[in-house]
Amino acid sequence: MNNYILPLSTFRKVVCLLFFYTFFVLSSFAQSIPTWHFDTYNDKNSSIPHNFINDLAFDKSDNSLWIATGGGLVHWSEKDSTIYTPKNSELKDYGIKCIAIGKDGDKYIGTYGAGIYKIDAAGNFSHLQVPSKSNKNTVLCITEDQYKTIWVGTEEEGLFRIDSKFKILISVERIAFTRVFEIVVDKENTKWIATERGLYTLDEDNRLKIYPSLKDQPINSIAFSPQNELLISSTLESTAQFFVGDKKQTISKDVHYQFRTMLPTKESLWAASLSGLSLFENNKWTVFNPQNSAFPSTMVSTLVQNPQDKTVWAGTFGQGLVKLSQLNTLPEGEFRLGTTSIKKGDIVRLHIGFERATAIFSDTTGISELVEFMKENQAVRIELSGHTDTAGDATLNYKLSQERADAVKLYLMRKNIEANRIETKAYGGTKPISDNTSESSRQKNRRVEMRIIE
Repeated sequence: MNNYILPLSTFRKVVCLLFFYTFFVLSSFAQSIPTWHFDTYNDKNSSIPHNFINDLAFDKSDNSLWIATGGGLVHWSEKDSTIYTPKNSELKDYGIKCIAIGKDGDKYIGTYGAGIYKIDAAGNFSHLQVPSKSNKNTVLCITEDQYKTIWVGTEEEGLFRIDSKFKILISVERIAFTRVFEIVVDKENTKWIATERGLYTLDEDNRLKIYPSLKDQPINSIAFSPQNELLISSTLESTAQFFVGDKKQTISKDVHYQFRTMLPTKESLWAASLSGLSLFENNKWTVFNPQNSAFPSTMVSTLVQNPQDKTVWAGTFGQGLVKLSQLNTLPEGEFRLGTTSIKKGDIVRLHIGFERATAIFSDTTGISELVEFMKENQAVRIELSGHTDTAGDATLNYKLSQERADAVKLYLMRKNIEANRIETKAYGGTKPISDNTSESSRQKNRRVEMRIIE
């Protein structure tokens, strides 16, 4: 066997070319990593009348949002808004639960107790009462299919459809299930129905079938990916689960799989979850909430995307409306930490785990992001604050919180971050972000936070 050996000069050229190629690729990748920027609109800084947002619908005709809130219906843009309430419109309920926009531009509005309203392109109102024993039947979801038939899911009386003239509400099913959380229409015009007793399908001949592997299992949310994969969020015996088709996904330590709604995009999957705003991208979950980013809420209710500029809008329970913008260049005064932007004074909960009652790391994901942040921003100085829950002796908790903050500082110093750029503080259990009544809430209080001080 003959071995061919490159001349030394040629070998050096190859090595140099490979080095510069690798450097160019990595540099290009690093410069293209996007950051998510959050703008919050609520009753204090905008015309949105209520901070509890139940549903969103994007209106392509004028690039606006229709917002279902606890204080009325809002037709909203960043420049203008119209608010519909029982005082100034034909609505008979302040509480708007859901909204859908049909292919002809008609708006269908579901309420907590006053039935369904339709607003046509000319602004005219029509109304249908949902029949129920209590006469307070909440409309949980509204969907239009490919033939412009409107389907309605309710809290107490199952599934309905509306005739083409918006005159009659026709009961379709209220025996197999009574509560309909979501209705999704696939490419074959089959209706997929998420209920408290499983996942059902309804074909064009109105034949109802149950999805066998999820029988009697409450289905929280369903969606189809761009690859036409069925995405399912369900709950079985208080355990939230996530399926892609029939394949159950492994439990994530970061995200709670009890999704209120899912928003698949070409590149990723957004989910409104009980742990905050969840993003699945590049085969991993990222959760945005007040403890680790500038996203203002842990209770996300609904999601919608502007199909033109790909901006994502999130509705929350208690914090209003949030606009998510993907930035490659940050505004002046903002910095990139992981996949989010922060500014001076923002308090960020670092994704760091410790072994019980010690300052020994069990998870250093957040410190790795912090090391990168400190190296990218050489002039920044930060404060690291340690926190514990309130269980046990307060003096020992204070000591433990100081040790954990110091442990993070020492880790940074070992990565060649100067000590004079890092201050530490200990708070023990004096600044909880959650009550201390359960193990999960106490876990949230055992944390290390960071803020930029200059």
